[in-house]
Amino acid sequence: MFRQLLSKLSPPHQLIASFAAIILIGALLLMLPMATTKGDIHPIDALFTSTSAVCVTGLTVLDTGKDFSVFGQIVILGLIQCGGIGIITFSLFFMAMLGKAIPYYGRKTAEETFSQKGGEGFYPLLKAVIIFTATIELIGALLLSIRFVPSFSMLTGSYYAVFHSISAFCNAGFSIFSNNLMDYKGDILVNLVITVLIIAGGLGFVVLHELRAGIFSRMARISLHSRLVLMVTGVLLLGGTLIFMLLEWNNTLQGLPMQTKILASWFQSVTPRTAGFNTLDYGIMTDATLFFTILLMFIGASPGSTGGGIKTSTIGVFMALAISRYRGREDVSLFNRTIPKDVVFKAFSVGLISGVLVVTFVIFILGAELGATPHPESRGIFVNLLFEAVSAFGTVGLSTGITPKLSYSTKFLLILLMFAGRLGPLTIAIAFAKREAKGTYRHPEENVIIG
Repeated sequence: MFRQLLSKLSPPHQLIASFAAIILIGALLLMLPMATTKGDIHPIDALFTSTSAVCVTGLTVLDTGKDFSVFGQIVILGLIQCGGIGIITFSLFFMAMLGKAIPYYGRKTAEETFSQKGGEGFYPLLKAVIIFTATIELIGALLLSIRFVPSFSMLTGSYYAVFHSISAFCNAGFSIFSNNLMDYKGDILVNLVITVLIIAGGLGFVVLHELRAGIFSRMARISLHSRLVLMVTGVLLLGGTLIFMLLEWNNTLQGLPMQTKILASWFQSVTPRTAGFNTLDYGIMTDATLFFTILLMFIGASPGSTGGGIKTSTIGVFMALAISRYRGREDVSLFNRTIPKDVVFKAFSVGLISGVLVVTFVIFILGAELGATPHPESRGIFVNLLFEAVSAFGTVGLSTGITPKLSYSTKFLLILLMFAGRLGPLTIAIAFAKREAKGTYRHPEENVIIG
């Protein structure tokens, strides 16, 4: 009955229904007495934690390592894994394993999710998603265990390694350590493993699939999508490292060895791409650094990945559009290829609607936290609340430390923003996908003055 009901929904509605269902189930599990160390949890906090895990955000109102039991942590880890790969992908995979036919809407949803149109087909992509995820997370866990097992014990260290590997690859940012990864800011192994997992999860499964094919087959051609994602990702990572180092040189980086400064700057450049881990305290960073981080969080990861944001390909199309207009060209070209106009319109729609969504929620959050009466001493909280809102929308999870102190009304608004941020750009992209015209007429043109 559920499958028949799901098949009648459009792809965007399928995604929304699936994610909402698993969030509610996760919240109920976290409300069980055995899920927390104190035996109880406020329903809003349970819903917030479940939403943050499923939407692979990482914002927390409770200490994951102290306030949740091992059972609660495993529930959170399961929610992260489900949200990272996608509820639809999981359900389709198990249906395929049972030999059942996958409905048309299910295939269309997964293909739209991973931006795979006219490629190798649905089943090879689905197989690659599962294999890539399991393989990369296993390798990450083995490497992290080299550091965690000697520091703790075989069982505890292995558990910590698995937890952080899954959390990193899924771009969730949940950590069992109370101060996240700040104790490891100078550790080369932990920094490199976590950042590689974050980047791999944020590139998107289509890009990983093509890179793997390119390594094992010289005849494989890297698509325009993958080249664009790799180019924008490289520019943001390298540029972000340099800018962060310049902005924080005399602040959070002051007094650290040069190697640690480079590692910390690199880590803080990677993690805003919807990961949420941190090795430095964002609560004492400068406003310039926070604003720069907000920009990185809003851009986010890449399509078909475990991350959020408006996506690297969207900002790449924006830049290509700006360059083409500057050169006086009508078509938008990139790497000797012309980008279809419907793709340009889709990118513009995603960016515009996402910006409007964030601004709208920030206004309501400011109203919920500060009220209608102005408080001069609270003016500085605006940047922190803006940071929190964009972190929720971009499913990043970075925070200046104010999340547990927020009111329940603000937490509920952030819940909605995390949910919208995880599904919003994707459903917007699907909604604005190219459709057949219903008529052959067009309205007369009239000029509008711009600028």
